[in-house]
Amino acid sequence: MAKTKRLVTVTAGRLVHAVCYTQAMPFDTQKERRAKNKCSTEGRKRLNFIHTYQQCQLWLAANFYSNDLFITLSYSDEHLPSKRKDADKLLSKFLRQLRDFRIAVGDTLKYIRCTHELAGDDGRRLHHHIVINAGEAQRDFELIRSLWVWGDNIDISAIHFSGHYEQDDFLELAQYLTRERNPAAPPTTVGARSWSKSRNLIKPERKSIPVDENYTVDAPPGSFILESDERRNEYGTFKYIKYLLPKRHRRE
Repeated sequence: MAKTKRLVTVTAGRLVHAVCYTQAMPFDTQKERRAKNKCSTEGRKRLNFIHTYQQCQLWLAANFYSNDLFITLSYSDEHLPSKRKDADKLLSKFLRQLRDFRIAVGDTLKYIRCTHELAGDDGRRLHHHIVINAGEAQRDFELIRSLWVWGDNIDISAIHFSGHYEQDDFLELAQYLTRERNPAAPPTTVGARSWSKSRNLIKPERKSIPVDENYTVDAPPGSFILESDERRNEYGTFKYIKYLLPKRHRRE
């Protein structure tokens, strides 16, 4: 049977985006080609991930669990940097020290970081949010508090206790980190480059393969469907589905 469709999947941990659409073939008439191209264009749009939060979400889902850590680091008045680049340097120093300690105990550090700036009555205040892979809980808490010497307002919690988590697609957390969703931030919030990541993160996996014309995409048994869409015209069709794979074993 002719492989007239294309299946494209993007897998990031439990989070999967999948789309299957009809492709135009060399022997198609102009009318058939136009109709099929409409389906393939709509299908490809679903996996463009043009928004910053969508890209951040994929990296979060591919690398972190709900019991990894969400950290907020703030500055005391006497240590508050006046420039974002100075704050980012201090954060980089902190992460290097944390990484070196992890290496010393035979562990690794993975993170996604961002710097936010809020405007208040006392001027603009820089602070940082970080997502890191959890180590030994008590050691993590003590070490983070000992390494962050530029303020004692430090908040550390498991991601699922952070207030920015509903399920393992990490949508709310990604939107918060990239400022797409921050209910606590005033309208005067100043943006900049939203986020960055450690180099050792696992890259979300993208696959594209030709499939038979009668192929359709479905979520595996036990999956939780987040979104789906299906359209067809006289000569073509596309089906899109976003879902969470069955729950992974949670590391304690």
